[in-house]
Amino acid sequence: MNYLSYFKFRGTLNNDSKYPALSLIAFILKIAAFVYLVVGLIGTFIMSFVWADQAGKMSEMFGRGGFNFGSALSSFFFSLIGGIIVTIVIFLLLWAYAELILVLMDIEHNTSKRNEN
Repeated sequence: MNYLSYFKFRGTLNNDSKYPALSLIAFILKIAAFVYLVVGLIGTFIMSFVWADQAGKMSEMFGRGGFNFGSALSSFFFSLIGGIIVTIVIFLLLWAYAELILVLMDIEHNTSKRNEN
C-alpha cells in the first residue's frame, strides 16, 4: 500500500492553486499531525511507565508495606489507554483541519470553473 497516496500528500501542495499559502498550511498541518501521532504515542508509552512506578511507590509511602504491583499495573493501563485515545483524537482533529482547507479550496475551484463556463 502506498501511504503517500492514501493520505493524499501529493495533492496537498498544489502549485497552480490561487491560494498557495493555504496549500502550504494544509501540508504543514498534515505533517504536524503525523509528528504529533508518533511523538504522542511514544510519550504516552514512556509516561505510562513513569506513572505506574509512582503509583506503586505511593502505596509504600502511605504505609501499605512495599511496592504495590496492582496499583502500578492499573495505573499503567489506564494512563496508556487514555493517552492513546487523546493522541488519536488530536491527530484526527489536525488531519481534519488540513482536509477542511483542501475541501474549501476545491469548492472554490469548482465554483469559479462553473462561473467561467
